[in-house]
Amino acid sequence: MVGITVFSVLMVSGMIIGFLTFLRPKTSEIEKRTLTEFPEFSVSSFAEGDFMSGISTWYADTYPMRDSLLSAGQNFKLLYGFKRNSVTNVANGDDIPDVPDLPTKPVTPATDAPEETTEAPETRAPETTADATNAPETKTPETLDPNELGKEGQDIAKMNPQEAGGVNVLNLVGYCVYGFNLGAANRYAEAVATAANALKGSNVKVYELLIPNNSGVMLDEATREAWNLSDEAKVIRYYTSKTLELSPDVTCVQVLDTLRSHNSEYLYFYTDHHWTALGAYYAYVELCKAMGVTPNRLTDYQTEVTQGFLGSYYNTNGLTQLGANPDTVISYVPLTTNEFVFYDAYLKMERTGKIIRNMSEFDSKYGYMGFIYGDNPYSIVLNPNVKNGKTAVLVKESFGNCFAPFLVDHYETLYIIDYRDYKESIPQLVKDTGAVDLIFVNNLEALSSANAMDVLYSICR
Repeated sequence: MVGITVFSVLMVSGMIIGFLTFLRPKTSEIEKRTLTEFPEFSVSSFAEGDFMSGISTWYADTYPMRDSLLSAGQNFKLLYGFKRNSVTNVANGDDIPDVPDLPTKPVTPATDAPEETTEAPETRAPETTADATNAPETKTPETLDPNELGKEGQDIAKMNPQEAGGVNVLNLVGYCVYGFNLGAANRYAEAVATAANALKGSNVKVYELLIPNNSGVMLDEATREAWNLSDEAKVIRYYTSKTLELSPDVTCVQVLDTLRSHNSEYLYFYTDHHWTALGAYYAYVELCKAMGVTPNRLTDYQTEVTQGFLGSYYNTNGLTQLGANPDTVISYVPLTTNEFVFYDAYLKMERTGKIIRNMSEFDSKYGYMGFIYGDNPYSIVLNPNVKNGKTAVLVKESFGNCFAPFLVDHYETLYIIDYRDYKESIPQLVKDTGAVDLIFVNNLEALSSANAMDVLYSICR
């Protein structure tokens, strides 16, 4: 009798709460979507039953405290240890064509280069340019407080993490389940080669740096095989071969072996698909070697540290068990300037900001936004403290956000282009700005989308 009474009280209470319209959410933070709106009444929709069906869907989809209840349900499973490891995905990639031996290019040694990269500090808690007619404008933008996110998250609302694809969890760390896409790879090589060929005969040097996924660097071979992951060493070899076949002048910078040699370090986040700034630093050193310039030592940098970052695997993929293993974002402030201009697509205006900023005061999901204010169509660093007359253009997606700051100290002007939202011609930008270096830095998983590669190709002509 007591059980029936308690059950009845709970049912009635739930029904009452359900009808409290002012408590109903409009969006879901966990699922990153807008929830169902109350249907608009019409005689025809009522007669056909669509109106009442719409109410039913609205009622279920916008129940008060919806996200809290979903999160509680997921966390309840953790009491059984059910999702500490969640290995449910295997890759289904295309066959990777065999390629001939790759040509090697002589490397111009840097003068006074460090003998070896300085060992990284502990990174865990509890662990003068030409006329730019068609280039992004470099007018003085309206200045906003660079550390003020604005009302309703004005400069974080535009953050759209790229799809991470399949994810497996091992020991509360999320790993990319990567499958090679041959068509997308060929289109990417076409894009880079097209840009390089458009600049042929100039003094512009074109560099390609492919960023492996965390699973290709941090996991052992047996696990990669068990998940049927595409062999990233072979994949990168194919990308390199195809690019050089179409444009032999491109310098392809290899970083996979370097990253694997450091995989006992904190190179990739646990709750997010991106690499850390430390991983980006080791790749930057390899680029400097290819360029024949001296990289900065890691210990030369001041750092900003943001604790408790919960990234895309946690937020977008819904792997809430990763909340038990939050990340620390350690960023390295450029030595020469920390100021830049970026086009804010949300506010539709140019703004000034900090290349590196600390995100500790903001929500945990925005930690990676501390690098160049996240994903913007273009950003421009006009460095008053470098006087070498050099300009570079960096073409990237979100993995390039924590890589770009390392380039700042080497150029008077650095253009940072996110190919997903930039609309102009990259070769024309290089010509108009007098850039001497064009650098493509992109992640393999991000390059797996044929549609995205069509977008990249369209601006490389």
